[in-house]
Amino acid sequence: MKRICLILLLIAGALSGYAQQKKWKAPKQPKRPKWEAPKEVAPEVIDVWRPYNVADNWFLELYGGASYSLAENMAGHSFGKLCRPMFDFGFGKQFTPVLSTRFTIGYKNQKGRASKQAMEVSSLLGEGDYNYQVLVMYLDEMLSLTKWLCPYDEMRKLDVQMFVGAGVNYSWNFDDKVDKWARYGYPVDGTDHLNWAARAGLLAMWKVSESADISLQGSFNIVNDNFNGVKHSAGFAFDSYVDVVAGVRLHLADHYGSSRYYKVRRWEATSLRGTETKVADLLDNERIKEYQSRESAETVAFGELMKTRISFYVDRTFVNDYQMQNIRIVADFLKKNPEVNLVIKGYCGASEKSESPDMHLAERRVESVKKALVKYYNVDASRLETQFDETATAPFPMKGEWIDGVVFLMVRK
Repeated sequence: MKRICLILLLIAGALSGYAQQKKWKAPKQPKRPKWEAPKEVAPEVIDVWRPYNVADNWFLELYGGASYSLAENMAGHSFGKLCRPMFDFGFGKQFTPVLSTRFTIGYKNQKGRASKQAMEVSSLLGEGDYNYQVLVMYLDEMLSLTKWLCPYDEMRKLDVQMFVGAGVNYSWNFDDKVDKWARYGYPVDGTDHLNWAARAGLLAMWKVSESADISLQGSFNIVNDNFNGVKHSAGFAFDSYVDVVAGVRLHLADHYGSSRYYKVRRWEATSLRGTETKVADLLDNERIKEYQSRESAETVAFGELMKTRISFYVDRTFVNDYQMQNIRIVADFLKKNPEVNLVIKGYCGASEKSESPDMHLAERRVESVKKALVKYYNVDASRLETQFDETATAPFPMKGEWIDGVVFLMVRK
């Protein structure tokens, strides 16, 4: 009996201990994040300057105006007599949109004057005036304040530039009468003089066309003291004069057919930035594939438009590097199909803020495309006819800020 009671007590104790233990539960699994497909990184759109070479962005200048002498003995003299005619010719090159270098050569008809003391002593000096000729050559460094301080604006008309220059000043052909002035108390050296010269000034230009500006320029010039034939008594001194001229600057065409610095819009693969080799290979492969597919899509269909179109950024008329590939497709199509001629049709498609037939966008776009076909791909100009409408809406919708401004209509030869 005792054994049975002992066994029952042991069983009851074991069951009581088991009942007090907590029920075991499996640990919770951490929450897994929801899987999402990686997002495609959109290409970044950037505006960059077109690449230029040494033969691009040259210009010519022609000026005429007046030179006002500030040399000794000029104070109180007649303003009209001191303003002498002058002419300048120059040429230069823009190395960047902001910096340029210019060489000028100018002619001046200058006037000198004897001192009041000498004229009071000797009446033989008369009014004390004498004339001489001056040839000036300068090398100027120019900084465009407008393009440096203001954001890029292709349609801007006004450009203000600051310049400093150094060069030489050659004076000759003094009046014969100055040879006798030494005996009258005011010696003038009538021989030829070659002196150093320096200047600084401002140039304001107003754009009147793609290749021409009208200009107004003012400069302050210093030159070695004896350029007027009279040496100052001091050990070192200089004479000075002010030039004010107006004229024209002509911009020569670059290898794109344009006459000014322009930006183009390009796409950069953000995900591959920093690996230039991969970017270059990717772009080259994509360009080759795209070119081959678009070239094979062109077929002869008289009276219909080619699938290849030339896009332009709003308000722009030049052909960028990418569109030159499209023009190449057109040129190859004409070579493969000698029975086909093309009518190059242009449309305006300006932005609302500057839309105006006066801009001649359609005409200039057509001419840019025709020029590229003839000049760079040797297409016979007789196979190309041009049509443009400054008011008609382009047959294709705008893509962002780009418009298919030029299309090609196939006609029989």
